[in-house]
Amino acid sequence: MFSLSPSLETLSMNRPIFHSEADFQHAFAWQVQKDFPTSSIRLERPYIIQGKQAHVDVWVSVGALNIAIELKYKTRKLHVTYENEMYRLKDQSAQDLGRYDYLVDILRVE
Repeated sequence: MFSLSPSLETLSMNRPIFHSEADFQHAFAWQVQKDFPTSSIRLERPYIIQGKQAHVDVWVSVGALNIAIELKYKTRKLHVTYENEMYRLKDQSAQDLGRYDYLVDILRVE
């Protein structure tokens, strides 16, 4: 069985904080590529659903297996320096709208 959990675990140890969702997407894709060198990784891959163009955050192809991944990186206000890099995260406090975004992504991927 193919699992991306080890890639997420490794990433969480190496990068416990990100500047943005795009930063998280890139770091995750990079980790998956390192863990599975024969895989094909695409970010923001377009596809058509119900006649409209949409994008999936990360598309992983390993052999005949294709995996569509939607990532969210919701933050609280935080100003911190980690490993000599400054992070200034915004407070994304509209929780009800954030939860709706998760549901929309799940519906699209399914």
